[in-house]
Amino acid sequence: MQNATYQNLIIGFGKAGKTLAGFLAKKGESVALVERSKERYGGTCINVACIPSKSLEYSARLSAAAGGDFAAKAERYRAAIAEKRRLTKMLREKNYAKVTGAGAVVIDGEASFVDAHTVRIVGADGAQTVTAERIFINTGALPFVPPIKGAAESTHVYTSET
Repeated sequence: MQNATYQNLIIGFGKAGKTLAGFLAKKGESVALVERSKERYGGTCINVACIPSKSLEYSARLSAAAGGDFAAKAERYRAAIAEKRRLTKMLREKNYAKVTGAGAVVIDGEASFVDAHTVRIVGADGAQTVTAERIFINTGALPFVPPIKGAAESTHVYTSET
């Protein structure tokens, strides 16, 4: 098990986490940013919500305007999915480069608190303990469907996870 100490530990690589990591690192403070999956660098907006949904919506509009038979539409659908994946991968890579370029360390793994200033991180490479003066929790929120009659069963209600 490795041990490391930083002034700042940020749990979660979403919008706030990546912005805070860059800001603190550029000030000269030591920063570690923990994310459970490389596929989540950048957070919900980049990976499953804002950006990919807009990419697919744009591709759908273009496809509808182009018309064609089922085979042509199926090919455009495959191309739209490939473009969405290319776009999200590129954004994850750019976010990683921006954070590490500012001087922060990115640690892949799942974090759990040991005490007020210590976190245990378990990743593919094993476990490590990180101690920090300040720990910021930037893990986002769970998708929520409000308790409106019929909303939970509706096929017309979506979250970032559906």
